Amino acid sequence: MSENRPPQSPLTLQAMLFGHALTQVLVSLHQSGIPAQLAQQPQDTETLARNTGLEVSALQQFLLVTEQAGFIQQDATQHYRLTDTGQCLLPDHATTMIPLLEHAALSYPAWARLTHSLRTGKAAFPEAYGADIYDYFATHPADNEAFRRYMAHTTQAWLAPAVSCYPFSGHVIDLGGSQGDFSALLLQHYPELRSTVFDLPETVASASEVLAAAGVTERSHIQAGSFFEPTQIPTDGTHYLFSRVLLNWSDDQVVQILRNCRQAMPASSKLVILDCVQIPQADLAAEMGNLNLLVMFGAKVRTQSLFEDLIQQAGFNTPQWIPASKVMDKLPLYYLEARL
Repeated sequence: MSENRPPQSPLTLQAMLFGHALTQVLVSLHQSGIPAQLAQQPQDTETLARNTGLEVSALQQFLLVTEQAGFIQQDATQHYRLTDTGQCLLPDHATTMIPLLEHAALSYPAWARLTHSLRTGKAAFPEAYGADIYDYFATHPADNEAFRRYMAHTTQAWLAPAVSCYPFSGHVIDLGGSQGDFSALLLQHYPELRSTVFDLPETVASASEVLAAAGVTERSHIQAGSFFEPTQIPTDGTHYLFSRVLLNWSDDQVVQILRNCRQAMPASSKLVILDCVQIPQADLAAEMGNLNLLVMFGAKVRTQSLFEDLIQQAGFNTPQWIPASKVMDKLPLYYLEARL
């Protein structure tokens, strides 16, 4: 219960007030190229400034912060090197955090307008960028690519354990399938399965490379389109899959998406949704992730009862719930299977 939680100390509250600054320190650490330089060899301040094109005195101030934050350390010869934590800012590290960092950088301006979301219940992203997030991605390919890297990273980290938890067969229509990362995992796990990756043209542009790298090209198909246009949705699937897609849309939009899907589905096919579910007393990281959905998309993590209500509004039967795994050991993932 909240009344049993100890009060925050002034020092903790002060640290919270400068949390935005620490986020920017991480972003700038990545953007400056410092981790890549220190991965090659330890360097003193002057050498590092010369190799990165940074001003020496400003860099010195910056390095003091990154050292206190635990990303670098200085040895007895005044040379800096990466710590184990700092190694996570390298692209080829096994637990690289770069995709998450790039997503944080994109969301940073939107979070500055959180109060707008609180007053309206709508996304703050358009207030910061002048366009809905998907419209923005359509005209900003570099940010679109960074978001796809984030989705690919979190698919591997969060969704891969769920692949074996549902008995897929036949032909999966992977709706909102992005560049095909989850389809690739499914096809590798189920050797008889076929998949169609369905998403907007700019989103599926690199899907062929992902599927080829996974060795599943012969059993996969790529189709560009929008699930807001029911006539564009494939009509020959056995399973119509939304894998961590619906949490990026409002309740009204989810009902419309599911109705469009229902219109395209054969009578014998199944609707399958893989998504995380809100639970009571989730931890701070989970609740911050939920709030991030509001800021970026005007959406939220849904409870089981809300999912059931939206699915029934769209004309489907009450879903069957199949436990899958957990998202970062916090929110539970479920498969929801529903029929016409």
